[in-house]
Amino acid sequence: MMRSVRRTRDQIRRLSWLAEAQAVLGWAIILFLLAVLGAIYLNQASHIAIVGRKVQTLQGQLENLKRQNASLEREIAKAQSLERLQAEALRMGFVPARSEDIEYIIVPNYPVNAPIDAHASNALPEVVTKPTPPATLEEALWLTIHENIRALVQGEASE
Repeated sequence: MMRSVRRTRDQIRRLSWLAEAQAVLGWAIILFLLAVLGAIYLNQASHIAIVGRKVQTLQGQLENLKRQNASLEREIAKAQSLERLQAEALRMGFVPARSEDIEYIIVPNYPVNAPIDAHASNALPEVVTKPTPPATLEEALWLTIHENIRALVQGEASE
């Protein structure tokens, strides 16, 4: 009987050691998973910070380019100013034209009034008047239906 008690005690010790080993192993796995998750989180956070810094840098470059663009637009406006162009023309030897300096070239048989249409060169253009807008919704609907039916009868495509 003593032997069976001793055996059961040994089995209980072994079982308690096994339970402790399982608990330690469970906690080790949990701690390992937490460490992996923490590493992943830190990696993602640092990646986001790097991307954010790049965005800030690019935004700064964009602002610099906008300032340069505005400066170039001001320079272009100054270069195209009438006073500067007149001064540059005078520097190059140009002078304002006087009426006696202007020569007109007369082209024989040049048409004074070019016709709008070759077939209707003698005809006057038609005067097109705008229709008055409908006063009520019913009138607008009636005009729309009437116009669609007229177009259908005449074989025209509706718009």
